[in-house]
Amino acid sequence: MPDSDSYSKRASAPQHPDAEQVGEHLVIDKTQWCPGPHPDPHRQRDGQTEYLERYLRCVQCGVEVLREDDLPETCDPEGKTR
Repeated sequence: MPDSDSYSKRASAPQHPDAEQVGEHLVIDKTQWCPGPHPDPHRQRDGQTEYLERYLRCVQCGVEVLREDDLPETCDPEGKTR
């Protein structure tokens, strides 16, 4: 059963119904096309001009990271960046 605090955070971001609570952060999965070959050599292909990168974004504070482990411990919605 979810605690009331996490419910209120989810309810406060109705435009992101798939957001997931990770610590203090309310996180969504994002992907974007990046120009150039993939930075990991084992994922590069001949003639590659772009690659798809997955990252996580907190809808409350705006922080973007590649892995959940990279999220700061605290979420500061007042310091939100876009």
